[in-house]
Amino acid sequence: MLILSAFVFQSCRKNFGFDEFSNLTTDSLEFDGSLAIPILDTKFTLESFIPETDSSIWAEVDAQSLIHIRMYFKDVISLRMGQIYPITSSGAPSGTPIPAGETSVRTDTSQLKVFSRMLEGKLFFNDPKITFIISNQIPVVTFFRLDTLIFHDVEGQSLSNTSDKEYTISAPSTWGEVSTTNILIDKNEIPVLPDVFSPVPKQVSFYMSFGSNALQTLPFDVTGDEILKLDADFDLPLDARLEDLVMGDTMNMDFSKGTFSQITSAVLKVRFTNGFPLEGRTQIYFADTTATGEINNIVDSLFDELNTDVFADGWRFVSAITNTSGVVTETSVSNIYIEITQEKFQKLKDARVAKILLLSKLNTYNSTSGTFIKLLSTYQLGVELGMKANYIITGEDF
Repeated sequence: MLILSAFVFQSCRKNFGFDEFSNLTTDSLEFDGSLAIPILDTKFTLESFIPETDSSIWAEVDAQSLIHIRMYFKDVISLRMGQIYPITSSGAPSGTPIPAGETSVRTDTSQLKVFSRMLEGKLFFNDPKITFIISNQIPVVTFFRLDTLIFHDVEGQSLSNTSDKEYTISAPSTWGEVSTTNILIDKNEIPVLPDVFSPVPKQVSFYMSFGSNALQTLPFDVTGDEILKLDADFDLPLDARLEDLVMGDTMNMDFSKGTFSQITSAVLKVRFTNGFPLEGRTQIYFADTTATGEINNIVDSLFDELNTDVFADGWRFVSAITNTSGVVTETSVSNIYIEITQEKFQKLKDARVAKILLLSKLNTYNSTSGTFIKLLSTYQLGVELGMKANYIITGEDF
């Protein structure tokens, strides 16, 4: 969902300057007027924000233009043969009988961070998949069991699933060989899997067991250091449903260096031509910072007064309309006007505001009816942004 975060916020990342006012001159003692400043006129697609595949989270587009969120976690589990089969801890020759046995391990939640930028809300994927890729150097047929799958939210455990089903891991038959086994976990294997992302999880952890149920004989000499490794590959097609999904972002904007005395007020106009089946409300906060750059205090908000429902009357763009299959059939246009007074400019300057915090609450079209929507790479969001600044220049400014 980092793609959605980029979709919401990256279009706003524009450095606003007021250099236009430095070129205004007048021979009179006072001159007032207004200045229209076009800032942005562009179109975005989600495909534009798809990151490279060199990180643990990225996105792909399939043959039907459906976007998939992908996450790949390497070496989630790494076990020595001697840990699973203690008789081989110091090595063992070919022909050694290996008795049945098993060992269990729990993954570290800090290793498997999922949606750390999402703050709260409900997220449902129609067909999520987790594939475990197991690379095995151990020459013994070993089972894998996903005892417990746990998704953690900010308050702890959000949903867990237990299972006693065993999957067979293939074993190498010759020295130096590595056998690979892929185990797919989907809603057919775990029926509650589409629901485990609601509330939005921050981490995921697994409790797993590995072992053998029968006596086996080693086909070749072993050292006991042969490795069994497990990677986890998440595939989350954006055939999804969002309910009050809150996302956040922070950017730098230093008001302390500006000169705003000439500006009496400014109106920002944003025009969205939305081809995405998502609607949202955004609140913008202004904050000062500590000496280390950490957010210290919320100074003001752009919409509504502080200590109220920040999404009651915020920056809103309307969802495009979809059909019953979740595909967009009609775009929607929204016009948003944002007024910033001279007093607000001065307040932000006096408070030495250095950070802007954005919070957006997203919903899919007709989300309360349980409709799933498909986010396609061909969808576009048109954004036009302009500002009209009212100003007064007096003789004191020259």
